[in-house]
Amino acid sequence: MFFIQLLFFILSVILTLLFFLYGFNHYYLLNAARKYRAPVLPELSTARPTVCVHLPIYNEKYVLRRLVAACTCMVEVYGIDKVRILILDDSDDDTIEEVDNLVDEYRQKHFLIEVLRRPDRSGYKAGALQAALARTNEEFIAIFDADFIPPADFLLRTVPYFAGDDNLAIVQGRWSFVNKESSLLTQAISHIIDVHFLIEQTGRYAAGIFQNFNGSAGVLRKKAILEAGGWQADTLAEDLDLSYRMQVCGYHVLYLRDLLVPGEIPPTVPSFKLQQGRWANGTLKTAMKILPSLLRNRNIGIKQRLQAFIHLTGYMIQPLMVISFMLGCFGALWGVSRYQSLQISVLVPTFETFFLPGAGAMILWQNLIWFFLTPFIALCTLAPWISLLATLKVQNLSLARNLASLLVLLLLCFGISLSILRGAIRAFFTRRTWEWARTPKNADLQNKQGWKQSKYLLPIDSLWIWELVFVVLGLWAIGDTIRTETFSSLVILVPFTISYGFVFMFSVLQNRKAKA
Repeated sequence: MFFIQLLFFILSVILTLLFFLYGFNHYYLLNAARKYRAPVLPELSTARPTVCVHLPIYNEKYVLRRLVAACTCMVEVYGIDKVRILILDDSDDDTIEEVDNLVDEYRQKHFLIEVLRRPDRSGYKAGALQAALARTNEEFIAIFDADFIPPADFLLRTVPYFAGDDNLAIVQGRWSFVNKESSLLTQAISHIIDVHFLIEQTGRYAAGIFQNFNGSAGVLRKKAILEAGGWQADTLAEDLDLSYRMQVCGYHVLYLRDLLVPGEIPPTVPSFKLQQGRWANGTLKTAMKILPSLLRNRNIGIKQRLQAFIHLTGYMIQPLMVISFMLGCFGALWGVSRYQSLQISVLVPTFETFFLPGAGAMILWQNLIWFFLTPFIALCTLAPWISLLATLKVQNLSLARNLASLLVLLLLCFGISLSILRGAIRAFFTRRTWEWARTPKNADLQNKQGWKQSKYLLPIDSLWIWELVFVVLGLWAIGDTIRTETFSSLVILVPFTISYGFVFMFSVLQNRKAKA
């Protein structure tokens, strides 16, 4: 038992130190975000540069017409003779017919609009964008995913920044959400994305460190894409990968916090799990690809390298959360919890601390370690919540009115950790490039339950089995904790178990089989 307790103690200290890295980075970005100043928009010359709008789609019947309509409005404002729309259609359903109809319709209105189809989906979105690159003669490329609705003045508010700055590779706006109020789930997800755009991206831009292109709602310089090696399909985060390669080549990214570009939030738990698992896999695969050479590059400052490491490995938080939960469960079931005098669990980051029995000297140094670490643990515990509160304040949103969605957010952050863990395992331990699974779009914004009628509703994911296993494991550990009256363990066991149960329940209810 002594060695088990020692092992638990060592693992807990390692987890705590790892979470310090991510927790304190919240404060760094929060402080940097306060210094953000929107760059002054230059005047657009009468000789406007040419732009090609790339619209990568795959089976997007419900949102396609809305997307093209918004893009044509944007083209009219910028100059109908200066912009070409290229629909990158990898569809294999009746979306194909809808694309052809739209192309014919807008050609009759004198828009420069074309469709690019490939014999297969090789390389997925990255492959489509690379194929489109070969068909693009324009100087700049604007990219929008299928669920986005670019504002009419988008090009007028982005393209002028490229004039006079040959090292500017990307200008991108901030995502907003057309279906945020559809449910508590979409409200909760919007909080996560707000932290990314209002704290993380804003802070990175203000601090002059590496940023990522978010894959949509941005304008890219074609020359910079080519110099950085083009779109590459060896990760599922082709946008992150390309933007980092661009910046290593000496280019930089401009982030416009106040340029809002509406898009859709995944309306169901299965679609959100799918999206986050794909993003985790792609981000960590990019980390494996980019970080080894970047960290050795002495032409890049230490701050930039450290921040790049934290940024590209950020999805490791959830796998560490799973490890924390398993330590809590097995600590309770194996009796380690009976010797604990402190155990702390928080949302993001998650910390788990153990005091171990043994000789008096060993107990003393363990207590000293936790005594000195506890204030830092408390500060890191508060960091993500301060970030969330900051996003509410920036948007003048009431905390009281968002308490319910923040509770759902807590359940999601714990509950989807298994999906992200799977994405991480696939990134680290497999060489294959996994399928770029699309996130289903709805477009029926008037009907909050419209997702139920979608033909793209996802089938149930086999991950529900592991979610159920973790619920059973958590309940077992909770029961044993109550029986032995070691109640401190409940601080970590209860929220995790409830969260896995929450995600398991909606994974079963919100799937294709449930629709039928």
